[in-house]
Amino acid sequence: MVTANARSLLLGRNKKRARQWSIGVGMLFVASLLYFAAVKAVDYPTIHLALWWEGYAVLLTVLVAVQAYSNGGLVVSWLLTFAAVVGLVLNYGGIGLTGGGPGIVELIGLATVGGVIAAAIVGTLGFGIGTAVRRTAK
Repeated sequence: MVTANARSLLLGRNKKRARQWSIGVGMLFVASLLYFAAVKAVDYPTIHLALWWEGYAVLLTVLVAVQAYSNGGLVVSWLLTFAAVVGLVLNYGGIGLTGGGPGIVELIGLATVGGVIAAAIVGTLGFGIGTAVRRTAK
């Protein structure tokens, strides 16, 4: 049985807010997928200059920190980062292509692995920042 403290750490203090942020995960995935598809279709590098790698990581860290500040929930923090990175990688972001692109199965595998790694690093970092700020603000 999961204790109340463990549940609060993993899912957040408020169930309603956790559900709202979970909906945000889906919206972030769609937005990431569409944004990077548009950048790829237009092939206009200045569109995504601020939101490529460094900027995107900082933006995700801030978003996760806001989520952690508002409700906590380590799993939600991980899911936010995972969704955003999967949307990026599915548009071949971060994949160095020297020949033909990977097949759909390989692309999904790369997106999953990249999303898990980013969630572990950026999601945990943002969660730690947001939780620390919330605790020191009290």
